[in-house]
Amino acid sequence: MEKELLELKFKRDIAKRGRVTRTLLAFDQLCNVIFWNGSQDQTISSHINTRQTEGRANWFDNLVCKVLNKIESSHCFKARGE
Repeated sequence: MEKELLELKFKRDIAKRGRVTRTLLAFDQLCNVIFWNGSQDQTISSHINTRQTEGRANWFDNLVCKVLNKIESSHCFKARGE
């Protein structure tokens, strides 16, 4: 059952996002592991949002979110769970 759910999630992701977008997402997750010591399953924005919610964000985390918010309104908040 779990295998079928993972396969369905994989197929939906491929239909939803193109190859370039998925590659950028994977790079984002890799940078989260390397630079933020975060989970391989979480983007930098999502990780920073978690840190902000828990009151553990530093000045650099907040700066990254401010820059990303210029590109997309409430980017770090919207990225929760990615």
